[in-house]
Amino acid sequence: MDMYGDNYLRRIASNVSSYINMVCETLRNSIPKAVVHCQVREAKRSLLNHFYAQIGRQEKERLGAMLDEDPALMEKRTLIAKRLELYKSARDEIDSVAWK
Repeated sequence: MDMYGDNYLRRIASNVSSYINMVCETLRNSIPKAVVHCQVREAKRSLLNHFYAQIGRQEKERLGAMLDEDPALMEKRTLIAKRLELYKSARDEIDSVAWK
């Protein structure tokens, strides 16, 4: 004879069934939330890309006004950026000659 009675096995089956139903209910609630989360994340990325593209198209003067930046500081930044490009160009020129 079995060491477990019929009632015991029915109780185990009921517990397993309840657990499976609970997991299914959790999935039913979680999956739509995950889908919406992915949609919101993608929309956020798309909007940020659009925003950055719009900001990038604006003139430097307008960007400076939007940032309320000191014009002297903006001019200094421009000069430093030009100097950096000159240094990079000089480095590339030296590297091209030095390694031949």
